[in-house]
Amino acid sequence: MVSTPAPTVAVIGAGIAGLACASRLAAAGMTPVVFDKSRGLGGRIATRRGPDGLTFDHGAQFATARGPAFSAYMRGAVAGGAAAGWDLPDGASGDRRYVGTPGMSSLVRPLAEGLEIRGQHTLTKIERTQDGWQLAFAETGQTMVADRVALCVPAPQASALLSAFPQAVSALSRVDVAPCWAVMIALDDVPAPGALPDTGQIADSPIAWIAPEASKPYRVAEPARLVLHASPEWSRDNLERPAEEVARLLLDALNSLSKGSLPATTHVAAHRWRYAKTQVPLGRPFLDIADGTLLAGGDWCLGARVECGFDSGVSLADRILHDIG
Repeated sequence: MVSTPAPTVAVIGAGIAGLACASRLAAAGMTPVVFDKSRGLGGRIATRRGPDGLTFDHGAQFATARGPAFSAYMRGAVAGGAAAGWDLPDGASGDRRYVGTPGMSSLVRPLAEGLEIRGQHTLTKIERTQDGWQLAFAETGQTMVADRVALCVPAPQASALLSAFPQAVSALSRVDVAPCWAVMIALDDVPAPGALPDTGQIADSPIAWIAPEASKPYRVAEPARLVLHASPEWSRDNLERPAEEVARLLLDALNSLSKGSLPATTHVAAHRWRYAKTQVPLGRPFLDIADGTLLAGGDWCLGARVECGFDSGVSLADRILHDIG
């Protein structure tokens, strides 16, 4: 008997949706290839290294687990040392919060194990041919053909690649994902107790979130470091400002929130997340663009939480596995 080779699956995007999709496919015996425009993993589940080895979780701040699939994944990640619970100093109640250890990007590490992942591959074009889906990448100038493609990129980026599919573009146009400016600050001393609002949401300020890095498990305490996230509204209004100007404006906003003078800053940098927080989701786990052979997914399908990206990726994989029997 001649065995039929497994379909070639290309997963575009190494965020949690793409890695969850590829990991599930690999566990079922398939050999997906993951492509991402960056060198690292995790997408917005990110850890930035600054000067002198400083680290900042400048993207997603934590994950919560409500459904059985992601809860099981997080239990495994905690047991394997890739994640830990985060007990906020303000005693916030609600869902248990988890962070990657020693940085947020570690949270996706178990999903990436054993996968073929090609970084610095920015997809510029996808086109149906008689042999399958032809993919072109900016950095290499090369193309490859895949039988099935899972686009696990932000909805606006997926839309730009899908101009030949007006129904998909129409569906994606209804998704709203807000931007977020993040500012990373290192201080020459620890702020005095009570000098800053408690970790979490901030009212009546351009700043929506303040988190001391040292409040998270397995982080070094010194130097003192803060991550600020601007509100969606402020980020939209200031989206195209230079990063240096944004850093200055949000540092001024931080000083206005503080009770007394803050220690001097030794490092300040801003990063723009153009597609950060889902405001209006697609409303289903993924978008089927071409009879199960071209699919799109991500947290923008279901909501703003990390778990939404994971669930979308798993659903993408399950659809592919169902179709191939």
